[in-house]
Amino acid sequence: MLRAINYCGLRVEYEFVKKDIKNINIRITPEGNISVSAPVQMPANKVDNFVEEKAEWIFRKMADVEKRRESMPDDSLYDGKTLFFLGSEYTLRIVSGRKFDVKITGNEIIISSRYGDENLKGKYINWLSEKAAPVFDEELDKMMKLVSDYNIERPEIYIRNMKSRWGSCNDQKKRIGLNVQLIKADRECIDQVILHELVHFVHYDHSNKFYALLGGLMPDWRERKERLETKYNDGIR
Repeated sequence: MLRAINYCGLRVEYEFVKKDIKNINIRITPEGNISVSAPVQMPANKVDNFVEEKAEWIFRKMADVEKRRESMPDDSLYDGKTLFFLGSEYTLRIVSGRKFDVKITGNEIIISSRYGDENLKGKYINWLSEKAAPVFDEELDKMMKLVSDYNIERPEIYIRNMKSRWGSCNDQKKRIGLNVQLIKADRECIDQVILHELVHFVHYDHSNKFYALLGGLMPDWRERKERLETKYNDGIR
């Protein structure tokens, strides 16, 4: 339940939760929000008074949280960071665990890991690759139907963490490479990259014929590409 107090003319909102506990607890979340838990029988106005008494302490803690977040490089994994997966935005929560694991629950991506794991980002990118493989196969099947008139042999997919390209095409080996970063985008954006690489099996260059065919098969490919380039970068590469 959301409640609020006025402190020196400032509106201070906090999330109020009743629990089977003896004392009032105040916590500043990694996102900088105020969470207050109190005994079940405690009146709400008493909780408001307690929060008002602790207001200066709350402001100091909120400032500390904001400083920590600002000092974190954007290419690091930390509590409260925004991550993308299949076109949706999630908040990262890191918990202690004996082995590395990733779960998606509600609007959170929860990573379990040993404290101080220096390869956390690499393990997370490997997890993204594992999740990407079946999705990319599904979208390839869809895009193969679009190019069914062009006698294109279904290519093999390989997944890499590419720094500057979304995909690549090897005409001789009948393979397409897809950037693992694509799994952060929505399926329409993934389809655009896959179709782009498939069209290279018809026109290997980026000639007018290439773009004419791509536009004929997917008229909104530019809008999808723009969305891919601008919306889903969370810094984890």
